[in-house]
Amino acid sequence: MSMNLEESRRMAIKMPELRKKELRTKLTIAEQQELDQMLAIKAERYPENTEVQYAENVRLTAIKNITYRDVTRKESLFQKLLKQENAKEYRIQIMNEEEDLAEYTFHFTFALEIRQLMEDVGLGLEWPKMLPVDDQMCYTDPLDEEDKEWFEAFPDPSWCFSKLQEARNLEENAAIYGEEMIRVINWLKMHWKKGYRIYADIDPVEYDEWV
Repeated sequence: MSMNLEESRRMAIKMPELRKKELRTKLTIAEQQELDQMLAIKAERYPENTEVQYAENVRLTAIKNITYRDVTRKESLFQKLLKQENAKEYRIQIMNEEEDLAEYTFHFTFALEIRQLMEDVGLGLEWPKMLPVDDQMCYTDPLDEEDKEWFEAFPDPSWCFSKLQEARNLEENAAIYGEEMIRVINWLKMHWKKGYRIYADIDPVEYDEWV
């Protein structure tokens, strides 16, 4: 299977989008077929890569007591002359990183098992709303306006906690997947209960692999 530069760039955009969706809900048949085709192409191009899709980890980040600092650069003379927009840029500030920040990292395939568990206990529709997902999104990175709005739109932690509390036989079903699943569910419960907002970050794919 060969592909031109345009196809490579399309895959570099499309595959992360499918991966993000897959963490929160099942793909449609058409989406799964498209993903399988992209994986087959990548496997042919990189036969030494035995984990073409699932080599990446997923990191859960729990944060609270954050503010946004405007770090927009001063408009340059060049921008003024050409009347170019001076894009806003922000930095997240955390009051106390020892107390207001927590992380939990696991393999991508395990993240899919968490999604399956949520479907098993009746939270298939709520889970995509409970856990925002992105890739190459770290709270330490500079944010544009769209990134800032993404963080601000995180769901209410108390609502997320209540959904886990209401889930049918959550602990019993989690135990079927093993001790690691029990630890993750307890971690989510504890941090949502304490008011942390949680998001999932898929470790970034190196884009030069696709071009």
